[in-house]
Amino acid sequence: MENRPGILWGGSEVTEEWMVEMKNLLYGGHIKVLLSQLREKLKQLSKRAEREKGKRVILSEVIKYMEPRLDMMNYKQYIEEDQPTASRIVEGAARYVIGERMDCSGMRWVPERAEAPLHLRCLELNGDWDRFFDWAYKDWRDKLLKEEKVIVRTDEPMKLLKAV
Repeated sequence: MENRPGILWGGSEVTEEWMVEMKNLLYGGHIKVLLSQLREKLKQLSKRAEREKGKRVILSEVIKYMEPRLDMMNYKQYIEEDQPTASRIVEGAARYVIGERMDCSGMRWVPERAEAPLHLRCLELNGDWDRFFDWAYKDWRDKLLKEEKVIVRTDEPMKLLKAV
């Protein structure tokens, strides 16, 4: 099945035009008008007609989803500021950053312990690993030279560097 709104709604030209109008309202910054029109469309659908049941369910779900998120749907502003408007970008990034690191077979994570590896994953993906390592190494070295406690999680001994 094609991913076109008209297929769901019968595919008529009138329906296609209505969907374009709704899209223009959404991206034009008129989200409250859009929501009002969706509610009106829902009222127009027969509550008893079985053929319109799917439309009623979908419209109800869309309205229910949109109502608490009106302040987050500033698409016109986002477009003007050249910001991403698709959640697919965020979902893809989350899958790539988090899923590839944290969701391997057999892994179990306690949320409090999962944050540190995610920070390291972000450092690696952003190309900042070497800079971070140099900073951490200098910090550890300075503390060791001052004979302060340093938490190092490794099973290999570290050489204590002497000040020159």
